[in-house]
Amino acid sequence: MPQDQDLIRLEQLLRLVAKEDYHLRAVRDRFVPQGFQIDVNWLESTLAEDIGVDRLESFSGKFARMQDTVIDKLLPQLLKVAGESPMAAIDNLNRAERLGFITDADSWLQMRRPRNRLVHEYFETLDEMIPAIKQAASFTDELSSAAKTMTEYAVCHLRARRDAVS
Repeated sequence: MPQDQDLIRLEQLLRLVAKEDYHLRAVRDRFVPQGFQIDVNWLESTLAEDIGVDRLESFSGKFARMQDTVIDKLLPQLLKVAGESPMAAIDNLNRAERLGFITDADSWLQMRRPRNRLVHEYFETLDEMIPAIKQAASFTDELSSAAKTMTEYAVCHLRARRDAVS
């Protein structure tokens, strides 16, 4: 793929991640409103209503989708446009940490566990679900921040057009 095509693909991914970020934060805020304590009582009452179950499913799916897009698509494409060879996810995350896109590569890898559990498994008890929801809700802000940082880097250093990524 020629260099211009790589940049066009990067801009497409940046637009996609911006949309995913908007929708993920919105559904997180509907699922876990600001100031609510995430505990068994809250989760039990939330999941007692169909809309609560739908919000959990939506939040889990959007969280997983954005995490996959950022780690498996956007980061490798950004590295490619920057002249680096994309590698395994952990190597790409380590480079992202060195470049200041993320704060801790290990925490990004560890976040795959609660993400996988929320998306692919049923929990035996609500108590088991609480830590995964808390981690995902909290990590949403870090995903958002990383996406914004990568966008700024692409615009400032890789000739991505600001009007093409927002």
